[in-house]
Amino acid sequence: MQEQTTQRDYWLCQLAGWGALACVGVLSSSSGDTQQMLRFALAKSFCMVTGLGLSHVWRLQLKRRAWVDRATGIPFGRIIAGLLVLAVLQTGCLLAADLAFRDGALLRDPSTGPVDYAMLFVLWFAIFAVWTLCYAVALARRRAQRAELEKLKLEVSVKDAELRALQFQVNPHFFFNSLNSIRALIYEDAPAAAHAVSQLAGMMRQRLQTDQTGTIPLGAEMAAVSAYLGIEKLRFDERLRAHIDIDPALAATPVPPMVVQTLVENAIKHGVERTVAPCEVRISARLGADGLVHVEICNQGRLAASSTSTRLGLSNAIQRLALQCGPQASCVLAEEGGWVRATVTLPQGAA
Repeated sequence: MQEQTTQRDYWLCQLAGWGALACVGVLSSSSGDTQQMLRFALAKSFCMVTGLGLSHVWRLQLKRRAWVDRATGIPFGRIIAGLLVLAVLQTGCLLAADLAFRDGALLRDPSTGPVDYAMLFVLWFAIFAVWTLCYAVALARRRAQRAELEKLKLEVSVKDAELRALQFQVNPHFFFNSLNSIRALIYEDAPAAAHAVSQLAGMMRQRLQTDQTGTIPLGAEMAAVSAYLGIEKLRFDERLRAHIDIDPALAATPVPPMVVQTLVENAIKHGVERTVAPCEVRISARLGADGLVHVEICNQGRLAASSTSTRLGLSNAIQRLALQCGPQASCVLAEEGGWVRATVTLPQGAA
């Protein structure tokens, strides 16, 4: 398809350029004799047809030899030699047209001398030189566009690979944590453990489906978070106190899959697991005055500077937000008044 478009554009430019040159040549005749003007127009048209044909043959030569479509080493000497040959041939075609359509009026004109023929040769050399320059510029632009397209394709491929790698980091991490929770529950309450396995199976089924998409609605993400909290509630019982407050108007806001889930896991791991007292986890989403959606995951506790945690979940969330939601999206972790707060900021129209 692209090759057909290129060929079409090439012939449109060829016909437009040589046609315009033919019109200029015909209009340059000042003769008032209709028959002479007709012969002059035929001669000029013949010259433009031969010019078009010679330029097309020249293009085939340039393409075959790749004289102008190369990064380095343009053979200017060979190009100039080719232009000289074209100028000689086209000058000969002009004289042949003069003989065929005007009975050799140009050749029989006593005022026409060698200098005039030399000027015709120089004129055609210049015309073909300009044609070659335009062709070289068109090729350079096409090469630049092709390189830009390849660059964009590579960037998309890299982005897709990064997202897949990040997703592979998240899913095993989540699955491992959930299995640990269920394992701890098996010895205490087998029916509850069976229910938790069913919840986990449903969540994993959903994750397999959402892996095929770049983002999911915030409402779907929160449904998975609620199921996860249900699993963890079975494990921690009264130690985990979860509160979810999501503005229903924001349910359709696109978010990368498991971003909120990952931050909730972190809140439980670094909050609930580290205390024997009840620990509260709050999840909220509001539309800020800046027009951005702010999702907050808070847990009671403190940021431990000496913690051995790799903070893989937080790093993962930050990278996925940047890749999928653009520069306005962010994820910030802070401690304030005995609460650790992870704030996810993203545009309503993130894609």
